[in-house]
Amino acid sequence: MHQFTSWSNAVAKNSSINWTEQLSILNEVEELITTELSLEEITAAIYLNINQLMDAFQFAVGIYNEKEATITYKGMIEDGKRIPDFSMNAIDDNRLASWCIRNEKEIFMNDMDREYSKYLKHKPVPLAGSAPKAAIYVPLKLKNKVVGLVTVRTIFKNVYRQHHLYILKTVGNFVVRTLELAKMSSKPYVITDGTQKQWRWQNREDLSTRSLKALLLLTEREKEVLFLLVTGLPNKAIAGKLFISAGTIKTHTLNIYQKMNVNNRTSAILKALELGWIA
Repeated sequence: MHQFTSWSNAVAKNSSINWTEQLSILNEVEELITTELSLEEITAAIYLNINQLMDAFQFAVGIYNEKEATITYKGMIEDGKRIPDFSMNAIDDNRLASWCIRNEKEIFMNDMDREYSKYLKHKPVPLAGSAPKAAIYVPLKLKNKVVGLVTVRTIFKNVYRQHHLYILKTVGNFVVRTLELAKMSSKPYVITDGTQKQWRWQNREDLSTRSLKALLLLTEREKEVLFLLVTGLPNKAIAGKLFISAGTIKTHTLNIYQKMNVNNRTSAILKALELGWIA
């Protein structure tokens, strides 16, 4: 996970912050985000933990529709309360979200009254919620194409530090990977009851040489764990299903990540699907 590594390298020099705790919270955020969640639920799940990492008085994920030139927010949260869904013009030249999408760059402001002019000609009036004093916007990219943005905003000035930008990039990366996985998982696999997919291992003779070689690195138990990860079960449920401890599941998942050359659950699932192991 490139962005996660970049964040780790960039902020670890600051000894005044408990990075172990920060990483633990980020891991919890990642575990909460699954393909079964709607965008509103993903936003709420992130909000549960993001305020332990930074001031997220307002938190939102916006989805960009290039064809319609709109940015849609579903489930935006302000001070613990959900804001009604709304959309905005993605080519509006006096909106920070639009600037972020059009320029494919992040926005970092600790004093919006003074810094908005770096991005816009006029100070924007919020379409929803309170007027922020500080804000961070990060574009979300999928296969080098902007698909949305993630933002935190607050009514207080001078509360954000550089590592908060890296944290938000990491959270955005979780969201993008989940959206990509949900898209891949929506392909017409075998359906058993109209809604539930019946996942299965692909026949080995149908795998490419590269794919089979990578698969053979996994032990039988690791393949069992990986298969259950793909089905969407959390670690605790996997442990119960295999009659082993949650700690043992954690060890197996770390081994899987290492052998697959990935850094997290979502990346492992995506790679397993991309390699054609499970369909």
